[in-house]
Amino acid sequence: MDDPWRPCGTITEPLGDVMEVPGRLIKELLVARGLKPSDVERKSRLIAEQRRNARFYISHATLAAIEAGSIPGIYKIFSLASCCNVSYEQLLSVFGIETQKTEIAPPSASAVTTSSDAPVLAKPNFRFSVNFDFRMPPVETCLLPRELDDWGSLPRKLVGSLEPKRFLYALVGLQDNRLGEVIPPGSLVEIDTEQTQVAHTGWRTIRERPVYIVWHDRGYSCGWCQLTGSELLLVPDPLSKQPILRFRAPAEATVVGRVVHVWCALSSPLPVRLAASP
Repeated sequence: MDDPWRPCGTITEPLGDVMEVPGRLIKELLVARGLKPSDVERKSRLIAEQRRNARFYISHATLAAIEAGSIPGIYKIFSLASCCNVSYEQLLSVFGIETQKTEIAPPSASAVTTSSDAPVLAKPNFRFSVNFDFRMPPVETCLLPRELDDWGSLPRKLVGSLEPKRFLYALVGLQDNRLGEVIPPGSLVEIDTEQTQVAHTGWRTIRERPVYIVWHDRGYSCGWCQLTGSELLLVPDPLSKQPILRFRAPAEATVVGRVVHVWCALSSPLPVRLAASP
């Protein structure tokens, strides 16, 4: 493959195949960059989390649809460009959009102009809301929306303790019992995304050992971490009888952040403050 990056202007396929061409070029570009679908999922998930917008995320199924000829939206095109390390304009050109050649169509004779100023786009008077019932923990560990309104009904004391602009929040899945009684399944955890470096010392007891939320190709997990070279170990509580999970970092797993606050689902509603890093 001499040149995996070919502008759309050079394509000479019949018109019936035009919709398949961008998808084929995207697939060739990913192969040239050595990117697997799981890599695109992982990288785009981080972009979505950093920008607090789920529309940047590209799942394996969505990527397959794009390669098959589906046209992605602007957010997913941005994530694809970032994953492939090309400019946004370059990736747009694959879909036949050349940003340097935009033209303004002349107004029609019937058009009515009320102002010479550019139009102002007003915010809509409605918002979409996810009906997320935080009282019913999911089977797998998952991140929660940034907007507290999307969580459903919450106790007033709990709302006053949360800082969604500063921290991420997650629910520990009912099947994620890696930390046993330290952080039981169904717990609500507060995540400091600025603490992604794995600490190996500085604690005296199990409850003082830093706990992290880790994203990997199977989803999210809550546990202790150990970094040995390029291998990230997700370490469980021995009493959980769960195996140690091993990942190549950062290719197969990423530390989302450190758990700094926990609300245990089946115990006291009062929060448990974990030991803060020095």
